[in-house]
Amino acid sequence: MKSDQAGVNVENKESKAHLIEILISSFDQKLEKLSVDPSYSYAACIYRVSEKLRKANEAAYTPRLVSIGPLHHDRAQLQGMEASKLKFMHNFLSRFGIGMHTLVKFAAKEESFVRGCYEGKIDLSVKKLTEVILLDGIFIVELFLQNYFSQLRDKSETIFENQWMHNNLLHDMMLIENQLPIRIMKSLMDFVDLSFLNEGRVLTIYDLAHSFFKNVGNTHRVALTSRCNNARHFVEFLLFLHAPAAGSRDTSSSARKVEYTRSAKELQEAGVRFRDGKADCLLEVFFESDGEKRGCLFKFLCGRGGELTIPKLRVDELSETFFRNLVAFEQLGHFGHFSKYITSYVILMDSFIDTSGDVDILVNHGIIENKLGDSQQVANLFNNLHKEVVTEANDFYFAKTCGELNEYSKDWLHQWKASWFRSKVMLKKNYFSNPWSFLSLAAATVLLILTVIQTVCSILQV
Repeated sequence: MKSDQAGVNVENKESKAHLIEILISSFDQKLEKLSVDPSYSYAACIYRVSEKLRKANEAAYTPRLVSIGPLHHDRAQLQGMEASKLKFMHNFLSRFGIGMHTLVKFAAKEESFVRGCYEGKIDLSVKKLTEVILLDGIFIVELFLQNYFSQLRDKSETIFENQWMHNNLLHDMMLIENQLPIRIMKSLMDFVDLSFLNEGRVLTIYDLAHSFFKNVGNTHRVALTSRCNNARHFVEFLLFLHAPAAGSRDTSSSARKVEYTRSAKELQEAGVRFRDGKADCLLEVFFESDGEKRGCLFKFLCGRGGELTIPKLRVDELSETFFRNLVAFEQLGHFGHFSKYITSYVILMDSFIDTSGDVDILVNHGIIENKLGDSQQVANLFNNLHKEVVTEANDFYFAKTCGELNEYSKDWLHQWKASWFRSKVMLKKNYFSNPWSFLSLAAATVLLILTVIQTVCSILQV
């Protein structure tokens, strides 16, 4: 009996020892893979949009015309542009006198780096991904060059003549899932010689991207900065382009709590005046009360309120794609503290806009340029952008401005102004909308006064 028990113990020890050997071997393989597998070697920066974000608007995250990179490469409805990619490659090779062998060698060398830039596993083979890198990279460089230099365009190419195609290309190039690392296009630009165009200065891929995206967001008003050169793909490029300058007003705030403020109509009722900001950056939003501006309590009490400055924004059919993908990247990316600028801007605009009437106020003050036509569409856009987005309580860029607006609105004087404003609007709507309403009100007032006089006289006679 004891010998049987001893045999079992020996067998258990051998089994555990074997298990330990298996685990050691498994960890050795994983550690070895850590130094070889590109998915471990490189930090991912191109992400798949979560289902939670995607369900808010599938179309805002899905390419319509062209696939860039491996994530949407096999979509059947995008295969029509593959022929255009080949034409662009032919133009690139013939125009700059580059050998195919040189380009293929370059793309093959970059394959492991590109594979590691995507979150999750890429199912394409090394050969297929190398082909995608080369075709898509050259397509982007040629697209940007032809956008910048109209004389380089093939007369048979309709991309730039067809507004529908051009808008769809802009849409597709802003998608977080439809990106190729900028490093590829930056390296391909080393093969480009524009001396035959008598181009005096050296153009970078960032100069070309800035020109291509000029009608997106506020790009046409903002200048390139050195920070843009650190962008890993074009979504991050647009994010850096629209980021505030270092040391701007709200970046010094220690309290970053997400706090909604009043709508544009409510703020106007409380005496807030709206002004179109002349700043280039969308995030240069600030509030100044008349008390602060005039430095006198009397003037503050007698003044009209405060002034809210908001930079001008053009809202068009590309706006939703722009905001949703930048917000998605901020949600999915791994940034430092206080970096969710576009998410904060979307929350702020959602605060200001509840109804089409709020949109009309911002349009009338030159803050929103409505290219969608219908004010309700603009309201729906901003009311839905923030859905399914999780924002940390300490990561709101406009906390200070919203706090100032809320404190201003809570003041008894401004609450009285809001009540008076609403009463004035109601009177105007109900009694002053036409001459007959006004005459009826005047007659009723006169009749009331006469009745009071008659009553007083009767009392005196008694």
